[in-house]
Amino acid sequence: MLQKPIEGACFLCETGAARWNDPAAARDPAEAGHEREGLARRLDELRSGRCTPEELRSHLLQMCAMCQKVLMDVGEGATKEDVISRLEYRVARLRDVARAAG
Repeated sequence: MLQKPIEGACFLCETGAARWNDPAAARDPAEAGHEREGLARRLDELRSGRCTPEELRSHLLQMCAMCQKVLMDVGEGATKEDVISRLEYRVARLRDVARAAG
């Protein structure tokens, strides 16, 4: 399957265009903070009920490959809590990368 970079910012993590399968932090560890902040905003929306997992999935084609993977890993029938848990894990990992980058 051919892949092409998304145009514009990822709907979920809000990082820049032209990303493939790597998190923004893989290219530049300093980007981990920006990626984490974007995911944290979506996480807050999910927790507060302003957004549902189904609404996130409806924007799958506007997401970078890493964010698509985050949503696909929990499965299509995942509960809100499942998606929140997966996003919390990703945010925590990005926090670790940002700390290590200084």
